[in-house]
Order: sequence, then structure tokens, then C-alpha cells
Amino acid sequence: MIGPSTSLSSRDPLDVYPVTMETHTNKSTQRPCGRFAHAAALLVIFSVVLIAPLQSFAQLPLPLPLPGSLVVTLTSPRSGSTVGGTIPATASVTIIGSLIVRGVQFQLDGGNLGGEDTSAPYSVSWDTSTAGEGPHTLTAVARDPLGLQYTSNAVTVIVSNGPPPDTSPPTVTLTSPTSGSTVSGPIEVRATASDDVGVAGVQFKLDDTDLGGEDTTAPYAVSWDPSTASEGPHTLTAVARDDAGNMTISEPITVTVSHAPPPPPPGTFASGDVFVSLETGSVQWRSPDGTLHAELVGQVPGAAEGIRFDATGNLYVTHWCADEACTTGNTVEKFNTNGVSQGTFGSGYNCDPHALAFDTVGSLYVGQAHCTGAILKVSPGSPSIEYTVAAENAGSFWIDLAPDGCTIFYTSWGPDVKRFDVCTDTQLADFNRAPLPGGETHGLRVLPDGGVLVTSGAVVSRLDSTGALVQTYRVSTGEPQYWAGVDLVGDGTFWAVNYLSSNVYKFDLTTGAVLASFTTGTPAQTVVDVGVSPGAPR
Repeated sequence: MIGPSTSLSSRDPLDVYPVTMETHTNKSTQRPCGRFAHAAALLVIFSVVLIAPLQSFAQLPLPLPLPGSLVVTLTSPRSGSTVGGTIPATASVTIIGSLIVRGVQFQLDGGNLGGEDTSAPYSVSWDTSTAGEGPHTLTAVARDPLGLQYTSNAVTVIVSNGPPPDTSPPTVTLTSPTSGSTVSGPIEVRATASDDVGVAGVQFKLDDTDLGGEDTTAPYAVSWDPSTASEGPHTLTAVARDDAGNMTISEPITVTVSHAPPPPPPGTFASGDVFVSLETGSVQWRSPDGTLHAELVGQVPGAAEGIRFDATGNLYVTHWCADEACTTGNTVEKFNTNGVSQGTFGSGYNCDPHALAFDTVGSLYVGQAHCTGAILKVSPGSPSIEYTVAAENAGSFWIDLAPDGCTIFYTSWGPDVKRFDVCTDTQLADFNRAPLPGGETHGLRVLPDGGVLVTSGAVVSRLDSTGALVQTYRVSTGEPQYWAGVDLVGDGTFWAVNYLSSNVYKFDLTTGAVLASFTTGTPAQTVVDVGVSPGAPR
């Protein structure tokens, strides 16, 4: 018989009492019923094992005297982390009991990730770019010698293989006007801005209120007429933003608004005085050695570009459009020999007047950089005359008039020195024999020998009367060089503007030696043209 009346289901499956062999009349025959019962119990146990879900033994009904269990843990990546590129997925297996590990299979979203790793440490390389952007689930499944599987807890990660978010704000600095200065007539407020990705725009503010619209292209500037503000101190700032929405506010500057006209600069233009135009809208007046004498602040907004003197020593300055619609600026301003603005000069300018030249009877020729790019002749008391010229990249950007009074030499931000006859209204052949070094011509002056001095990219070039390149000029200071305006002194020397550094240099025309120089004290890429005063008539 089988022990007391306790049922098998309420006891440990292997806690089987010894079986008494049944005795028959024939004592020589005994049946091994105890062995069969023991085998049947084992068969029940292993049947339970084989039909159990593929999970850790620890999840099976207890108590069961199984040989052990495996606990699988995903150790990398961490749950909730953001991953990208190719990374390792790693797992550890803790053995409980006497089992051994046959292998670990990693899975991504329920599908196998690579092959099974059969030796510790268990890992697989995962190229996350093969998965879609967003959340994904990783698991690790360990296998024992019987083929039983033990699954780790799931780990959820975020796949992101796009560029990292832009969290770096731009930098911005107000460059004009200077803090502490007094302003009265129309000026340009200017700023420089940069960003590791790109500046989306700069918004200027006056006393924390928007000043004009946002400027989305460099150089960043806005026109301001201080007469619209109350007299006294005011604060200017500039706010730069990038496409990611990062913003930076510049250090503020304080200016004093005065509605009284500014006092005239001291003295009178003298022979050899040097004048340089600034994209801030003003003009620096310097002594022949480059020492700063005064700054001319006019009445016309817009960047100051080309400058030229008439026969009586008055100074003329071109101004580009001061706003996107070109409703302000876009004209020529005249200063008398004391440096006092006389207001605008001439009319009919099409778009961005730039360079100037006078003929012997006082007519002014104006090269225009954009729109039609035509050359305009402005004569007092007569309607303006427009000459349509062949352009390369920027209309009749820089001009000079030959001694014959008819031939205008001009550049168009291309590789050539071009010519036009205003007496016959005829386009002439290019002057240069071959494209000039640098391929981007700018300021030029006709030389007394019939040649031409012209800035062209990183050098200043000299052409002889046949148009052949005979000499180039540059400085050995190590600074980046891109030459803009140029003017002759009249004694075998000339001044030239390095636009990239805002430095101005004086060269010997024959030897190329640098004889003098000065820095304007303004940011790089703010100085445009240079002019040498003939002096007021005595």
C-alpha cells in the first residue's frame, strides 16, 4: 500500500514513501510497483517543465525541486536613454543552482538582433541607423542545456541619428554708434553677429522697443532718425537669433539725442588730407599722415560708399539704400570744405549709387552698383542723363574719367576693366589684355601715363597704357587682404583700403614700398573708399 491517506497532489512530488511489495500466495513472484511509481512521478515533473512557458524557472509553481534557474539582465544601454550610431548591447546572466548557459540571444522589438552569443561577456553590436527614429525595445534571452529560455526585463531606448539639437546661442555686438556719443541727424545703427550654424536675423531695439524691422542679412544695420526720439539719453541694443530659436541680447550702449545741429568740425580741408568712407554712414577726416582729425556726420542715412572732391574742394559721398524698400538713402550727399553737410545733391538715382567722377565743367558722373547699373550724369540745372553700360556682376560699380573727358573706365566686380564713351554713347572694348589677378576688380584711377591702377581681390594691380599688367601691390603684415577703394596723392604715391581689415595703406607707385598706414578703429569690412583732398582754393 502507499503510506497514509495523504494524497499525492498535496505533497512534494518526490516525497514518496517506500512501497511494500504485494505478497501473493505464490511468494516466489513479486512485482516492482515502487519503481514504476517513482518513474511516473518524474515523468509528471518533466512534463510540467516541457509544457511550461519559456521563462525563468522562478516563475513556475513552487515548490519544485528543479536543478536551478538563470536570471538575465540587460546592462547596456540604459532604459530611457537616447542612442545613435553603432553601439554595443550587453547583458549579464546570474546562475542560480547548477545550470549552465548555452547562449544569449539579443532581441530588438521581438526579433533577433544578430546571432546568439555563446560565451560571456554577452554582447552584440547594434547599428541603430537600421532602426527607425524613435522608441525601440531591447531584451536578452538566455538558453540552458535543456533548451529552456530565460528572458530579461525589457529596456526601452530612443533612437536618434539626426543632428544634435542646436543649443548654442549666437553672439552679437553693437558697432555703431559708439557708447556715450551724441547723435542728432539720421544715422545707421550697426551690429556684427555670428553663430555656429547661422544667424537668422538681428532685431535692433531703442529703449527695449523694436527699432525698424529685423535685418536678416549681414551686414546688420537699421536707419534711425534721432529727431523722432526725445532729447536726452537713450539705450540701444541688438538681439540676434538663430534658426533654432536661441537668442542673445548685445551689451547695451547709451547715446544722447540732441535736436540741435552738430557743431562743424574744426578747420578746413587741406591739400593731402585723407578721407575714408565707412559703411556706418560717416566719413573719417584725417591728416596727410593718417592722424584722425574729425568724423563727418551727415544728414543722409545709408552706408557711405564712394567719395570724390570737386574742383573747389567740396566733398561728395554716395549713400546706398538705407532700407529694403530703398525709400531712404540712395543718393549723393555734399559737404563743404569745412566738413558741414549741405544735404543731398542731384536726383534720379536708380539703385545704390557708388563711385563718382567729375569732368572739367563740373558735371558729376555716378556709377550705380545695382538695379539698372547705369552710369548717371548729373549736371547742375540740367536733367540727368543715363548711360546703359555692359555689366559683369555689379553694374558700373567703380568709375573714373579719363583726361579726354569722354572715356569712363569702370569695373563691375568682375575680372576686367571696362570702358564706355559718354561723348558718343558707345561701349568700348575692355582695357585689360587678360583677366586681372583675383578676378574681382573694384576701385580704380586712371594714371597720368594712360595706365590704370585698379584693386583686384588680394592685390592692387597696375596696368600700362596698353592694358598689360606690369605690377602688383600688397602688404606683408599677414592680415587677410581684399582691396577696395584707391586714390592718387599726386606725388607718385597712392592710398588703398584693405576691406577685410579696415586698414588703409600708402604705397610708392614705382617701388611698391609701404610708406604709411593707419587703422580706422572700426570693425573689419566697414571701410569702403579713400579720397585725397586737393585742398580748398586759396
